[in-house]
Amino acid sequence: MYKNLFPPLHICKYLILIILIVSCSEKSYNPEDPADVFAAAAEPYNDGLYDIALQKLGQFKSRFPYSKHAAQADLMMANSHFELGNYQEAAIAYSQFIKLHPRHEKVDFAQFRIGEAYWIEAPEEVDREQDFTSQAMIEWQTLLDKYSSSKYVKEAREKMKIGRKRIADSQVFVMNFYCKQEIYHACAFRAVNILESYKDFPDIQRRALQLAGKSFEEMAKIKAEDPESDKNIYFKSMTAKQLKEKAETFRSAESKLPKS
Repeated sequence: MYKNLFPPLHICKYLILIILIVSCSEKSYNPEDPADVFAAAAEPYNDGLYDIALQKLGQFKSRFPYSKHAAQADLMMANSHFELGNYQEAAIAYSQFIKLHPRHEKVDFAQFRIGEAYWIEAPEEVDREQDFTSQAMIEWQTLLDKYSSSKYVKEAREKMKIGRKRIADSQVFVMNFYCKQEIYHACAFRAVNILESYKDFPDIQRRALQLAGKSFEEMAKIKAEDPESDKNIYFKSMTAKQLKEKAETFRSAESKLPKS
């Protein structure tokens, strides 16, 4: 009558085995052992549970700040922020990792990721501010300067080329805007900066020379009509004649450019 109250013998053996495994694993975990605590904290990270990983790894760092696993915990926390899309927090965490562990084998990766965090946040549209693009390029330049043999240098260089063109196009957008609004001193100021900073883009150079010539000519007219006008604020010290000569210089330079 008691035959069906107990599971078959082979199932009993499996149950006993599971109990023994769980019992052994519980005994092997020592909450006072940094290695055990780190291993437990790393589990959610390895499973892609980054929110939980941040919590667990943070607790580990609080308890064992000088553990040999501290550097790995710092890097995993930075990676967790990145994977969660917390890019500003990730950039800060990677920077802190480099500061605390400057000789770690992954410092080049961390430096690359700082740039990547800013790059992801940067808009591709040239009519928007490119501060994040600029910051990404600054961080990647640090990678090139400090870790020139890093495997991440190639990708950084490629993205820096894209970023440089994006920033140049953004400057052209602003220059065009000022000229359309007939704010010639601001247009000229941007054009001069573009000519000095982006000599490697022929089309951009051509456009900047065109608008520089136009802007200086218009400023010469304003100066001739009203020498004290504040519409020439960036070039107030120049006479109408000097402004006219400057316009001719830019137009001459444009005429010498190869035909596109």
